[in-house]
Amino acid sequence: MGSTAKKHPRDLTEAELKQIVADADAALERGDVRVVDAGVLREVRAAAALRRDAEQRVNAAVLSARHTGASWGSMGAQLGVRRQGARQRFERKVDS
Repeated sequence: MGSTAKKHPRDLTEAELKQIVADADAALERGDVRVVDAGVLREVRAAAALRRDAEQRVNAAVLSARHTGASWGSMGAQLGVRRQGARQRFERKVDS
């Protein structure tokens, strides 16, 4: 199969195509190949986008809270972390 890997599919002979299919079938039978549902991968991409959006919202909210005088301790309580954790995570973003 190595020599056929460089050819465009339309340039392969019928025998080469049959061999590729046979090799793929054998790999599936052995469990060497996993077929991944594209919908699952789209869900991963969508979740990552939501996480990025959420991070941006949290950053903006922390910046706004600090500018109105909220303490690191009060923000840490809302974020589920200690005062020092909130400060370490956001201080550079707020001060820049």
